[in-house]
Amino acid sequence: MKKPFNDDPVDVLVKKHLIREGTVLDLRLKYIGDAGLEYLAQNEELSGLQELNLERNEITDKGIKALAESKFITGLKVLHLERNDIGDEGAKSIAKSPVFSHLTTLNLWKNKVGSEGTRELANSINLVSLETLDLAQNQIGNEGAKALSESPTLTGLKYLEIFGNSLTEEGVKILKECNTFPNLQTLVVE
Repeated sequence: MKKPFNDDPVDVLVKKHLIREGTVLDLRLKYIGDAGLEYLAQNEELSGLQELNLERNEITDKGIKALAESKFITGLKVLHLERNDIGDEGAKSIAKSPVFSHLTTLNLWKNKVGSEGTRELANSINLVSLETLDLAQNQIGNEGAKALSESPTLTGLKYLEIFGNSLTEEGVKILKECNTFPNLQTLVVE
């Protein structure tokens, strides 16, 4: 089946879009799916990758699990996963994997992460370097907001975006009044 914007197999896409001496791979809107992400995770050529953009690629929890288990992609600093189909299990895979211990930016905008996945992210010992977290338009609810506000490990956040998550006034207040993020410069809740 042909996908919009992409007629190339994933190995050709890597050759076309791997830039900055192999440190940046931008595959947004390429629709590589879980099979494509599994290929990336097993590709030794990507061992120097620091930034990976997988926006709108039909990636699910299965693909994220493969990336979380990669032996080669272990130094990512920036990971864009917006507009995919990633839920709580995918968020847990990210939270529990040392592969993501160098991340400074994690974008999960418009996925299906709920309060359980948010709790895992908020308590992850692997995400202590995170400065930017975008969970906008997911399903975290007030429970997810509370988990973030009580995070013992995300204290380095400078930017947190969580609008469109069915927060009530109470959930918004919890985040606005918490002291968990001493370096926070931007909080987008509405």
